[in-house]
Amino acid sequence: MAMSDEISLAVSALQTGGVIAYPTETVHGLGVDPFNPVALKRLLALKGRNAGKGLILLLPDTAALARVAARINAPSRRLMQRFWPGPLTLLLPAAPHLSDRITGDLRGPEGAREVAVRISPHPIVTQLMAQWRRPLVSTSANPSGADLLTPAQMQAQWGAALAALIPGADHPQAPPSTIARADAQGVTILRQGALTHAELHQAIQG
Repeated sequence: MAMSDEISLAVSALQTGGVIAYPTETVHGLGVDPFNPVALKRLLALKGRNAGKGLILLLPDTAALARVAARINAPSRRLMQRFWPGPLTLLLPAAPHLSDRITGDLRGPEGAREVAVRISPHPIVTQLMAQWRRPLVSTSANPSGADLLTPAQMQAQWGAALAALIPGADHPQAPPSTIARADAQGVTILRQGALTHAELHQAIQG
C-alpha cells in the first residue's frame, strides 16, 4: 500500500474517533482527535496513562494555535519563528474549551491551565497533518511505564484497538523535543531535549 493510502486511512480513522500510530523523529506516536472526548478516553485507557500528565498536541501550522491556545506572547512567537517545525514543545495558556485530558495538571506561573504544542518536521507527520489539517494528540506509542514498542509489537499487543498504523523507521536514540515556557522573565525548561536553554534564550533576545 502506498504511503498516501496509509495516511488517508489514518485520517479516516481519526475522523471516526479511532486511535492511530505514526512515526515521529524519535519513536512511533499514538494520536487521536483532541476534540473527541471518547477518543481521548480510549487513548488514555490504551496507554494506562494518568490523565493528570497531560498530552502534547501536534499542529499543522501556526494558524491552528487559535483552536488550542488562549493567547501567545511575543517571546513564544519568536521561538516558533526560529524553531518550528522542529524539536521544541511550547507551553501556552490553554483555550477555555480544551479538555482537561489534554492539559492535565499543567499550570502556568499564575495558575492558569496550559497546553503543550509543537510542529513536527518529520516528513510523514507533515503529510499526515496536511491531510488532517487540525491539532493531533502526540504521545509515545508504549504503555505507561513500559519499554518502547516496535510497530510489530504494537500491532501484536493492541491489535484492533489501533484503528490505523502508519509504517516508518523509529529513531529511539534521537533526543526528544525540549519542553519550555517563554515569557517576559525568560525561558523555563520543563524537559531538556534537543534544544538547550542557551539556544532558546538567544532566539528570544533576537
